[in-house]
Amino acid sequence: MGLFNFNFGLGIGFILIIDLAFAYHIIRTGRSPIWIMVVGFLGPLGWAAYVLLALLPDMLGSSAARRLADNVINTADPGRGYREKLRNVEMVGSVDSKRELAEECIRMHRFQDAIELYESAMQGPLGGNDAALLKGLARAKMLSGDGAGAEALFIRLNEVDPSAFDADAELDYARALALQGRNDAAIRQYEKVVARYPGEEARARFALLLESVGQQPRAQALFQEIIKSVTGAPSHYRSRQREWLQMARQHLK
Repeated sequence: MGLFNFNFGLGIGFILIIDLAFAYHIIRTGRSPIWIMVVGFLGPLGWAAYVLLALLPDMLGSSAARRLADNVINTADPGRGYREKLRNVEMVGSVDSKRELAEECIRMHRFQDAIELYESAMQGPLGGNDAALLKGLARAKMLSGDGAGAEALFIRLNEVDPSAFDADAELDYARALALQGRNDAAIRQYEKVVARYPGEEARARFALLLESVGQQPRAQALFQEIIKSVTGAPSHYRSRQREWLQMARQHLK
């Protein structure tokens, strides 16, 4: 019995040491206090969650993994991502910290704040040729309604790094043209991007533009394509495209 109590005490002590180590790391790296509750209450499961969703994305530099971690924690603690990234800008002020905070501002629809952060990050000697900053600033300007400013930046992005002018940038470029009322140019751009865009957003936005300029048959055909594409797709694709499927059904006559 004494040996059992001794081993039990060692086990509890070991768990406490691990919990304290995680708590120290969470506080030291400025992460949300909610992580302390996760590792404290869930034990090894909480440790694994912290490693997978917080430590590994940073170690691997994976933007996809980082977005997954942000989504999981933001669900439990809305605004956590913004607070952490704002703290990094205040403490470090690096180009990367400003870019990450600008991306968070875009997710929160704080487009003017994002524009100011991108422009600040581009003040360095190489900032004007940084593809990630150009692309982010162009998107922020487009979302803020500045079609002309966004168009100029997308053109610059394509000159600096054609590989960065990907399907997402091409879609945003089409939207920037439409914002200026340059519908013919926007239609031509949509025709280019729809075929290569990985999802239904480009097709849905193109259909809405066609509808707005009176090209109803083409718009209706695109809405039908969206419904057909999503309805027969695997569940994970249907889930991601739910917004565009709903839009297509609402506009289909």
